Amino acid sequence: MNFSILPILYLVQILVIYRAAGKTHQSGQISVDQTNQINLLLMMLTFWGGLSAYLGVSGYYQSDTFLSSLPGFWITQIAVLIVMIPWIASKSLRQGIDKIIDHTPLHFIMSFEGLRILALGGIYKGYIGEFSAFFAKFVGVPHFLYGVATLLAAVLICKGIWKEKSAIIINLIGFIIIVPFGMLLINVGLPGPMFMIEESPGLETIFEFPMVLAPTLVVPLFVMVNLLVALRLMKGFHTRPQEA
Repeated sequence: MNFSILPILYLVQILVIYRAAGKTHQSGQISVDQTNQINLLLMMLTFWGGLSAYLGVSGYYQSDTFLSSLPGFWITQIAVLIVMIPWIASKSLRQGIDKIIDHTPLHFIMSFEGLRILALGGIYKGYIGEFSAFFAKFVGVPHFLYGVATLLAAVLICKGIWKEKSAIIINLIGFIIIVPFGMLLINVGLPGPMFMIEESPGLETIFEFPMVLAPTLVVPLFVMVNLLVALRLMKGFHTRPQEA
């Protein structure tokens, strides 16, 4: 087991979302029930993260059955479904998430996405031979560069130079570099019908703990924020606070 910042990064993610929901509730924008719905989603995601960590430690993710099942297309979607099924089913939850996005300064949201610069750790591991160099190059590098771009966007939005239209584009880019490209590239290095890339260490290293928390939990959460923010901004709203 190699050291990874991924468990800490997930903790930061849920604390930021929890705090944003709490501040929105304190302002009277969302109800106690809506706040509890958000907290329940965070608990479910954390449970899934614990289960995914166990599957990584136990060796299940290294089994031939799993690796040949095109996991890039489905294991990466479990965290997404945990959030999106309730989001689709509950109007109250949708409204609550919209209010949290409305109440949270846009430059703060972009700074949150800027945490994706920590993909630099995976790039470094690929460089020194502890991780798939192919994945580090073609997914890790764009992920890192996107993090840099969002930090720049946060500054420009805070200063009023960029507006909501720019934020929509940036969030959609953050979504697209993972869905579908990241999902697709995972499978081309694993045994199965899409196998094309042979390397050592191979892409199966992405499913070793703690690295497995990236495709099964941390990255899907970043991508869901991209999607939900872009959808909300595309609905059009104009009055937003400018202080975090």
